Amino acid sequence: MNLNERLDKFLNLLEKIKKNLPKNPPLKQLQQSYTKNPYTTLMVTLLSLRTKDERTAKVAAKLFKKITTPQQLLQLSQEELEEIIRPLGFYKQKARTLREVSKVLVEKFNSQVPNTKEELLSIKGVGEKTANVVLNSSFNQEVIAVDVHVHRLVNMWKIVDTKTPLQTSHLLNQLIPSPHKKELNTILVAFGQTICTPKKPKCLECPIENECKSLRSL
Repeated sequence: MNLNERLDKFLNLLEKIKKNLPKNPPLKQLQQSYTKNPYTTLMVTLLSLRTKDERTAKVAAKLFKKITTPQQLLQLSQEELEEIIRPLGFYKQKARTLREVSKVLVEKFNSQVPNTKEELLSIKGVGEKTANVVLNSSFNQEVIAVDVHVHRLVNMWKIVDTKTPLQTSHLLNQLIPSPHKKELNTILVAFGQTICTPKKPKCLECPIENECKSLRSL
C-alpha cells in the first residue's frame, strides 16, 4: 500500500470514528465550559497543557465566567490567579504564562489575539500546538493542531513516522488535504480520550477495530 492509498484509508476511517464517538468526551466538556473568543481560547489552550481536559474544564468555567479580555485578566494579581487555577498541574508557571501572554497582547497587539502563526509564535509561551488550536478554532483556518493523542494515533496507523508532536504537526499539515484539517484534531483527541486510550484501549468497543488492525499490519 502506497502513501496515497494509506491516506485515503485513513480519511475514510476518520469519518467512521466521527460517527461513532461518545456524545460527551472530555474535549467536548472543555470546549463547552467557557465563552469562546480568540483570547479565551488561547488562555484555555495554555491552561490545558499537560493537564486532563476534565480538570481544565472546571477551572476554565470558573476563570472565564467574567474574564474575557487580557485587560480583565491582568487586573488579577499573580496570587489571585494562582488560587483560581490551583487545581491544575504547574499552576504557578501557568499563572505567570497567562499574565505574560496577556501583557504582550495588550502592549504589542492592541489587546487582540493575532491571526497568523508567525505572530502567535512570537509570543513567549505560545507553541506550535497552541497556535494551531487558536488559528483553527478562532479564525477558521485549516491547520491541524497535534497533541499527544494525535501524535500517537497517526504514528500507530503509520501515516507518519515521527518522534515528536512538533515533527508530526509539520508533516501532517503537509499530507492531509485541506477539507479534512478542520476536524482532525477534535475527532482524534476525542477518540484517544475515550476509546483508543494509551494504557487500556477499548478494542472490543472500537468502531474501527478491523481497519485499525489492517493499517497497523501493513
